[in-house]
Amino acid sequence: MRRPFNGFMHSRVTAIRILAAVVVMFAANFWNARGQDFLPSPPSDKTLIYILDSQNNLVALPFETGHTPLKITDKAKNSKTSYLEISGEKAATVLPAMPRIFLFTSERQGTHPPFIVWLESQRRGRRATAITQAGMTGFAIDSAQIVKPTVRVLAKSGDEVFMELRPRISLEPGEYAIIGDDLTRIATFRVAAESIP
Repeated sequence: MRRPFNGFMHSRVTAIRILAAVVVMFAANFWNARGQDFLPSPPSDKTLIYILDSQNNLVALPFETGHTPLKITDKAKNSKTSYLEISGEKAATVLPAMPRIFLFTSERQGTHPPFIVWLESQRRGRRATAITQAGMTGFAIDSAQIVKPTVRVLAKSGDEVFMELRPRISLEPGEYAIIGDDLTRIATFRVAAESIP
């Protein structure tokens, strides 16, 4: 009378093993697919910020100009908090919630890569909080508005690095910019609600 029970248990163990093998195989395929993302070669124009189109071609994001009431070219006498604003309510480019962004940056001391920044929509523009630090030139963006990225270095030549930036989690619908040191060259994009799966 115990044989059917043992046979049942054996079948159940076998089914569990098969299910576990399928799960492991699915997970391996998933991670392999992620690891096999198309990786573009460094483009010739190192001044632009790029995304990939549907044919895996690098396409430059458009630049917009930002402005701030802070005197960022002078050494700040004291720390101040203000804003950086880009005119217009919306960016022209719409990207998915997990964009892949490609750019060149420098590893020289005192430089930092451009950041993906969430912008607050205003009536006539898009804003980020900008901060100056006493005794220093330039500006910083409030850390609450900086999107934490995953960074992947694709090529390096001396201090120059070609890298991929991705947000760690899906971006919320809204306005974004890639902000470095140059206010005349701010790459902008937006994430629409329908682009989030």
